Amino acid sequence: MPPFPGKRSRSSQPAASGTFAGPNSPSRRAFLQSAGILAAGAVAGGAGGAAIGTAVGAGRPELDFEADKATPKKAFEHVVVVMFENRSFDNLLGWLYRDDEVPAGSSFDGLHQGDYSNPAPHGHPDVKAHVYTGSTDVIMSSPQPDPGEAYPHVNTQFFGTVDPELHNTPPLGAKPTMKGFVTDYIANYERLSGGKKSPSRAEYSAAMGGFSPAMLPVFSTLAKSFAVYDHWHCAVPSQTFCNRSFFHAGTSHGYVTNRGDGGYDKWLDDDRAGSPTIFNRLEDAGIPWRVYYDAAQLVSMTGVLHAPATEKYWKTNFRTLDQFYLDVESGNLPAYSFIEPRMIFNHNDMHPPYGELREGPDGFGGMVEDGAVSDVRAGDALLHYLYTAIKESKSPTGSNAMNTMLFVTFDEHGGTFDHATPPSAVPPGDGRPGEMDFGFDRLGGRVPAIAISAYTAKNTIINDPMQHSALIATLSRQHGLEPLTERDAKSMDMFNAINRTTPRPVSDWPTTLPHYVPPNPDENLDPESPEHRAKKISSPAKGLLGLLMAKYAGDGEQAPETYQEAFAALVLHGKGLFGTLDGNANEGDEDDAG
Repeated sequence: MPPFPGKRSRSSQPAASGTFAGPNSPSRRAFLQSAGILAAGAVAGGAGGAAIGTAVGAGRPELDFEADKATPKKAFEHVVVVMFENRSFDNLLGWLYRDDEVPAGSSFDGLHQGDYSNPAPHGHPDVKAHVYTGSTDVIMSSPQPDPGEAYPHVNTQFFGTVDPELHNTPPLGAKPTMKGFVTDYIANYERLSGGKKSPSRAEYSAAMGGFSPAMLPVFSTLAKSFAVYDHWHCAVPSQTFCNRSFFHAGTSHGYVTNRGDGGYDKWLDDDRAGSPTIFNRLEDAGIPWRVYYDAAQLVSMTGVLHAPATEKYWKTNFRTLDQFYLDVESGNLPAYSFIEPRMIFNHNDMHPPYGELREGPDGFGGMVEDGAVSDVRAGDALLHYLYTAIKESKSPTGSNAMNTMLFVTFDEHGGTFDHATPPSAVPPGDGRPGEMDFGFDRLGGRVPAIAISAYTAKNTIINDPMQHSALIATLSRQHGLEPLTERDAKSMDMFNAINRTTPRPVSDWPTTLPHYVPPNPDENLDPESPEHRAKKISSPAKGLLGLLMAKYAGDGEQAPETYQEAFAALVLHGKGLFGTLDGNANEGDEDDAG
């Protein structure tokens, strides 16, 4: 029986042998070389289930850094993190375990374990949480249109408040009900249509949809075969930049929006955004690290977002994803690696579709215009490539499958439904007044989080209360580094995913396979071709290019809106800023990239 209900389109059929465009496919090489992005020839080739947890809301003592220096954790020596975009835990993993599948002695806070719904307008029956239905291509690009993700939208989703003048801020002392997702989805739908159309029940019900395990076989296989965190929350109830900033800096410098009234310049302010990141802490301690980005977008979002603190490392510590596969194979992974999916052309970051609602002959049809290609199968495939590379790494020295942890998560919930109430949070304590009067005293939505390690038992479910600054706490405890802010100093770390005293042999690790190919193979696109150049870019792409333009563009230069404009802006302003491959000249330079 096929895993997807409804009619399957031709593009949803399983890939024939050799047809999937992988990380080093000929089509990808041809595109990168024709775009001048890549120099010719420079392409890379247990135990049963365990429950781990404390009561939600419980904390851990502050780190004892001197003791940590004396007793480093050896279960893993290398941490690799890949962060995708805008999916809640319920949206991606909520249906992971049925009650009869949860291992004895464990608990799992998913959608099979309760009855969850949101009220519908006009007295209509509540909309229940459900698995997406329809054709495969529709399912894999759901929900569309993209839900609201900015701070005011999240307030409505969590608290049901609608008070635009006050950013939909909840009353003092209010408790999240998680009952406003449908309300906010309808409001955002009407905004995207320019006020011309309200969604039908079928359309606004998409707000409560999610994926079954069979729909995303790589994510679900790894979540069950290693450790899944079912109480991992993002740091801020808002957008990408704020949460990605907390992940590596323990603060968003007081910001709660990607773009303020003055644009993106605030993220480039040395006085505020120039505070140290975990990258700076590692560098000062002589501990190797790298950020790997997709070669097709020329620049790293992490690098540009943290430009005041990291620009001096752009040529030395930033490399394309091709280099990651080389480093894995040769055992040369650094102590910390951060991987960015592609966010601009045919993005594989799993962000929902972006664009304005399209008006057809009979009025608005409820579909997004022909914007940035969005298909979660591309993200499932990327995770397969990353996991398989680590699984197959056998270097007798340096990094290998036995001493590397792969951690998979998302920056934020992106407006997709989740039933778990976000807990309170420790403010970073960096003296930054909160934008929109936010006190950084509560976390954002629950997001998927999977830890993959040889020292992690199959069917591990971790119930500990976790949040994005746990990565900083983990590296700080492992290497004896001082904290960045109060948030990460008091955060739990990720050593709770280590529950074996002996490593699982690779023969006990699952083999993953992305069963379905996205409609447009993610490595085979020319952004200047007639059929693609007018496509609208996604919101993460707009944010990344907005940062780049704020730093380098001249007055009057228009922000990119389409693939063609984005490509031109990247080549003009981004080419040569970051390192590419070891031993090859950086594009635009004659000298080695370092």
